[in-house]
Amino acid sequence: MQNHKELPIELRNPLPLPPDVFLYVNPLTGKHASTSADKKLAVFSNEKVGRGWEQVSKKLQSLVGYYCRWEDMLAIANEQTGGQYEYFRDSY
Repeated sequence: MQNHKELPIELRNPLPLPPDVFLYVNPLTGKHASTSADKKLAVFSNEKVGRGWEQVSKKLQSLVGYYCRWEDMLAIANEQTGGQYEYFRDSY
């Protein structure tokens, strides 16, 4: 009898990833915004979603928002948060 390993659900039915995401950065230090509870890189699906969260976050209000490619975001997450990120697709 063969043992078949199940693929994780995200590999069986991958969600389409956006080509670009919206991040916030401190332009003086290069440090990007992270979640306050677990220090994951804060990644927004687009500017509208990011700006919505900016309205309720004093930290985001002090940073500069910009678009970057998904691959660049992963590199930033690896460098600054050990590869951890939280993806926000809905406005606050």
